[in-house]
Amino acid sequence: MKFGIFTIVPYHEDFTQQQALTQALEQIQFADEAGLDEVWLGEHRFSRHGLLSGIWSFLGAVAGRTRNVRIGTAVIVLPLHNPVLVAEEVAMLDVISNGRINFGIGAGYQQQEFDGVGVDIDTSRDRFHEAVDVMIKAWTEETLTYQGQFTNVEDVWVLPKPLQKPYPPLFQAVSTSPASIDFAASRNIQVIAGGPTDILGQAPQVIKLWREKMEEYGHEHAQLDPPMSKSIYVAPTMEEAERDAAELENFSSRILRSVGSAGAPIGMPMDRNGKVAKGYEHWANRQRDRDRRDDPGHAGLPPLRGTPEVVIERLKQTQEAGINHVFGNFGFAGLPHEKVMRSIEMFATHVMPHFQDAPVPAGD
Repeated sequence: MKFGIFTIVPYHEDFTQQQALTQALEQIQFADEAGLDEVWLGEHRFSRHGLLSGIWSFLGAVAGRTRNVRIGTAVIVLPLHNPVLVAEEVAMLDVISNGRINFGIGAGYQQQEFDGVGVDIDTSRDRFHEAVDVMIKAWTEETLTYQGQFTNVEDVWVLPKPLQKPYPPLFQAVSTSPASIDFAASRNIQVIAGGPTDILGQAPQVIKLWREKMEEYGHEHAQLDPPMSKSIYVAPTMEEAERDAAELENFSSRILRSVGSAGAPIGMPMDRNGKVAKGYEHWANRQRDRDRRDDPGHAGLPPLRGTPEVVIERLKQTQEAGINHVFGNFGFAGLPHEKVMRSIEMFATHVMPHFQDAPVPAGD
């Protein structure tokens, strides 16, 4: 199995912004030294949900402070960016990290993020699809010419080119929508499962559908293990693991339910009048799905939370479901830095060795 650390650097009330960002870098560096395979970082802005609005500079800092982990984005919200500039940033990171970039992308979902940068969320799907094509051309062709709905350039020399050829591995965050899975497979992009697909117990089915679509489009996939985000927290006792979760795990849900600057819920693609944005109709019940996260009877795979022995058993269940690639946050927003570091150390020392030589074949 492959394992990674994940953070969007939530801005909990108990920490300053500087503390949150500095501690996140220390945790990532420690994870690199402890032998984890990857770090994944998610872009957010305009709320306490996540501090990585300046994600390119943060990624550069991570590249400079690590030596072995692959550095992934989960995700860059493509519709909020000029894809030519994104192609440049990703290529630069790939060069300075010596080819360690995994580039994860998504269409975004927080309407206030779109409003804050002046982008119409109703155009997000079209912008996302076009941006993928623009970036691939920018990386693989000597000069870029593209005439599209949002990008119009002629004979532009986009430099530098990525170190990895033809370009860094691409990953796309997907929900249970067949259209998003189909698009990923059509562009030979690996999917990132987790979030709602985990809560609803559908992550294995999503990956299975993706493999079927990869077959249809003629792309090899048996050697690929798409990643899944999971809650990870290792503690000396179950009592401590459960107590810390009960006290702190609600931060994300609390922030996403709260009202943002636009007068609408931060965690939903809707305006202040409750209108759901075009292309996001399947999000209508998303908050209800999130509220199932802590329901012990829900259909998802169990959270990787507890003593090393419990986490090992739950990881075995995850692996038996066809998931061989997992990343998580190793704690909760507001958890003392020392406990997050302890969680990483216990996972690396007591859990990871049980799975380093135990591959499971890819899904049917």
